[in-house]
Amino acid sequence: MDQEGMSSYWEGTVTDNGEAEQLALAKLFQEFGSSRGMKKNSFIFRSEEESQEIYFVQDGLVKISQFAQEGQSITLFLRHKGEVFGAAEVLTGQKRQRYARCITDSWILSIPTSQFTSLLKRHPNALYALTVVNARRLLQTQRYVETLISRPVAWRLAQLLMQLGVRVGKETVVTLSLTHEEISYVIGCSRQTVTETLGRWREEGIIRYEKKIVVIHDTNEFQQHL
Repeated sequence: MDQEGMSSYWEGTVTDNGEAEQLALAKLFQEFGSSRGMKKNSFIFRSEEESQEIYFVQDGLVKISQFAQEGQSITLFLRHKGEVFGAAEVLTGQKRQRYARCITDSWILSIPTSQFTSLLKRHPNALYALTVVNARRLLQTQRYVETLISRPVAWRLAQLLMQLGVRVGKETVVTLSLTHEEISYVIGCSRQTVTETLGRWREEGIIRYEKKIVVIHDTNEFQQHL
């Protein structure tokens, strides 16, 4: 596995019957959190900062990244609408290990560290929800490592597009907020491979791709094609 491979593009999505946990955490942040709008590319926190808040994506898309020794920015996780992030360092008393940056214009809810820990004690349903979410993320990370070893790049890229896209009838429409280089970090391959794979799909008539919009013409056929 190359150094760019340790990223998990589906990690953290509160699916797989996780609606109850998602709602419990959303309720906590909506009741006690402070909301702020953040522009695309804005930093929410940076590496080595004190961990002062826990965050919740009210709307938008956030990437959690770190810099490699060569100075490359490697995207480890994507956090979507309805997801909590930034809790690990707070609960373990550490400084930020990575940085969080908005991929799109986003609305972020935040709760100060001291308040968050006391809220969890008073709201055991939220504490349970956070525990379940973290356990699910751990299992997803394990599955992701297995996928990097066993699945081809085209399959991994297809899964990322399906995750980012919106199904409209037979089609899936993807607003591609990530650059080809960022996608390569997420799915563990080279930027050139991402570009070539998208180009091949376009030539085969499987997708339409222009101005950062990818349209998968027939979603079911696309999945069977892989």
